[in-house]
Amino acid sequence: MSLSFHEATRVICEEVQNLLATVDPEKVLSFIHMLHPEGSKRRFFFWARGRSFLILRGFAMRLMHLGHEVHIVGEVDCPSIVPGDILVVASGSGSTGSVLLFAEKARKYGAEVVAILGRDTSPLHQIASYTIEFHPERAGQTVQLSASAGSGGTRFEHSLMIFCDACILSLVYDWKEKAYHDMMERHANLE
Repeated sequence: MSLSFHEATRVICEEVQNLLATVDPEKVLSFIHMLHPEGSKRRFFFWARGRSFLILRGFAMRLMHLGHEVHIVGEVDCPSIVPGDILVVASGSGSTGSVLLFAEKARKYGAEVVAILGRDTSPLHQIASYTIEFHPERAGQTVQLSASAGSGGTRFEHSLMIFCDACILSLVYDWKEKAYHDMMERHANLE
């Protein structure tokens, strides 16, 4: 069966919208509050694997543009994590080995762990200080052909990217002109 580009786009957008509709709005609000640049000057660390890690790296960049101190775990300039810091991790399965390892270590060193998960019954859910879960079992299947079928965590990754962008938009919406100006001043200029 052939699927047109526009039909594939519709399928993916429906999947993302349905999955993000399952997220607890109170948990999202708490997360956005944690990210507010006028709040505490906490450091944010990021870790995931695969495409989820690429998405979190983009999210970290946006937070840096907003004035936060951000670090990517594993980079040569990543300092030690200490109490008061936040490790943001993402895992569709919630059982990715290195994500679990770093979450446990961050908690051991006194940092908070925010986990964005594809399910709430996972080992990572038990380790994290705060969790935001996508609930695929509640998202339903609105189309016959799922864009996620046979393609790993595609639905989680698409939803993670939109989730991160929506958090940034929610965060800056009331002061978007100033936010845009501030973000552009911090934008890379060695390009």
